[in-house]
Amino acid sequence: MPSNKKTKKYVLKTNFTQSMAKSLKLTFGFLLLSMLLISKAANSQGLFSPKNVVNQYTTVGFGAGSAHYIGDLALPSHFYRSLYKNVRWNLNANYTKYLTPNAAIRVQLSWVRLLGDDYTYGKDNLDLYYQSYIRNLHFRNDVKEVALSGIFNLIPNIGKGGARNRSKFTPYATIGIGLIAHDPKATLPDIITKAPGYSGDKWQSLRQYNTSGQAIPNSTIEQYSLVQAVIPLGLGVRMKVNNKIDITLEGNLRITNTDYLDDVGPANYADLTQLENYGGELSNLLSYRAAESTSSRTGEDRLPLLYQIYGDPDKLGAIAGPDPLGTLASSYGPEGSISKQRGSKGFLKDMYGTTQITISYIISDKIKCPVLK
Repeated sequence: MPSNKKTKKYVLKTNFTQSMAKSLKLTFGFLLLSMLLISKAANSQGLFSPKNVVNQYTTVGFGAGSAHYIGDLALPSHFYRSLYKNVRWNLNANYTKYLTPNAAIRVQLSWVRLLGDDYTYGKDNLDLYYQSYIRNLHFRNDVKEVALSGIFNLIPNIGKGGARNRSKFTPYATIGIGLIAHDPKATLPDIITKAPGYSGDKWQSLRQYNTSGQAIPNSTIEQYSLVQAVIPLGLGVRMKVNNKIDITLEGNLRITNTDYLDDVGPANYADLTQLENYGGELSNLLSYRAAESTSSRTGEDRLPLLYQIYGDPDKLGAIAGPDPLGTLASSYGPEGSISKQRGSKGFLKDMYGTTQITISYIISDKIKCPVLK
């Protein structure tokens, strides 16, 4: 057994290194492509013409808004629910260089908190989401992001230029490339946190526990990287307040290259005995939460709605037994008679969206005379 663990740790380390390398290659590839597109767009507008050099200006901005997770715990096919379910927040700071009257380049730092919770997502519509309600998984992820984006006006400022001549109302689109550092976490079960003498943190980083079965010998599931590439796409509107200040409203979608923002991959449940043997008791407990009678995150009682699901023949058919919680948990779990599926299997990776209200201050708006030649 110890030698197997040692071998598996080596394999996990190798897989992690390969995953990191893939992410970095993808990031640099998209970065190069983005720079080429931005450069082409800028040159087509005469970026380095004397007129545009004179009219370039820069801003710094600070903003905040909402954050919306889409993934295994919030289905992409029902993305609209992410607009109001398990919504969290984001903060951002940016530096923007306006290269032409209609194009700019922006560097932005963001802190985005994401949340997914089967209990709160599914409890108000059991007809559609009863399997999520039974599964009872959740996560929280504080995502730190740096992104380089091009900004392109949708209504051109024809014949205008410079900060003083900017339009009062400008819709725009943005596309770029970024890197995120993330770390999905979940709360420990009550049997751990309420045990006599426990003094640890209730929120635990999930990657170390290999909840999808990464640590099990001969597993085909690779360990995931905590650094990933993202592609931010957005639409916004910029409003001029006065000669020095703009307010922008912007909505973004971040397309990622990972299926583990939520720590739930596109796989069935791992064998719980092997999970415990190779990952410890917490690996088992954090992977499979369906047997808990309360919400794994909030601690609210799940039994009333579980009884409702249990009494619906369309959801259980002829397998109903004397123990509602046990029957449901065993029907949808590692030994599930109906489904063993833990994560969603599809071509889409995890995503997240943000809304942002940003106040920008113009730090260079003076007319600069071009060098005479």
